[in-house]
Amino acid sequence: MPGSTKVLVAVSLLGLAIVSDLFLIRQAHEYFKNAQAVRLDPAGLKIYAAERATLPKQGPLLVFFGDSRALMWNTPTDATSYQVINRGIGFQTTAQMLLRLDADVIQLRPSTVVLEGGINDLKTIPDFPQQQAQIVADCEANLARIVEGCRRAGAEVVLVTIFEIGHVPPWRRPFWSNEVHRAVGDVNAYLRTLVRDGVVLFDANPVLTEGKEEVEPPYQLDYLHLSSAGYEALNRGLVPILRALPR
Repeated sequence: MPGSTKVLVAVSLLGLAIVSDLFLIRQAHEYFKNAQAVRLDPAGLKIYAAERATLPKQGPLLVFFGDSRALMWNTPTDATSYQVINRGIGFQTTAQMLLRLDADVIQLRPSTVVLEGGINDLKTIPDFPQQQAQIVADCEANLARIVEGCRRAGAEVVLVTIFEIGHVPPWRRPFWSNEVHRAVGDVNAYLRTLVRDGVVLFDANPVLTEGKEEVEPPYQLDYLHLSSAGYEALNRGLVPILRALPR
């Protein structure tokens, strides 16, 4: 290989390494910022503070409640009989959701709550593998408490299973574990035990995975989040459930 070619290859590899390092630094900075934000407002109660000043006057009211996956959920166009409010917050665990349940859901006096959450609990398993059983148990207990709180307030609950993971990118794989997939299955199996009068399970994964282990590529925005097409597919399954619920 000529010397000039070797230099070009070396420079190219160095450039790729620098770009990769900058990307990882950016990702680490984002995680650090989010961790700091949680310390300032652990439950995220400031996020919807302005909206709480004016309660909706007309119903029936449908509230989407959960983490970023709930926040990104497009309002079903066919659910026109509902007034729809979204109370999703990115990066939140079920423990944080439980802390703000009263402020962001119960006080709205909703007719129906679409409850989605849990992945932010389970994605910590690679960082705390010895605590996997406790992480799963806490996630299940928190979701059960949220369901119970909504039912006590008279709301019908559409309990959404935790979405499966999409294709994990190379930069995330060193900090990932297949145990997350196993934990998703464990929690989803538990959610089925919560179904009773006033609590309906919406199993999102047959729609998103089409029988495979990962979310189908057209439905992926990234390995944790859905594209608009993914939410459109979910809404096709959600709307018949909403129409069948009492108002």
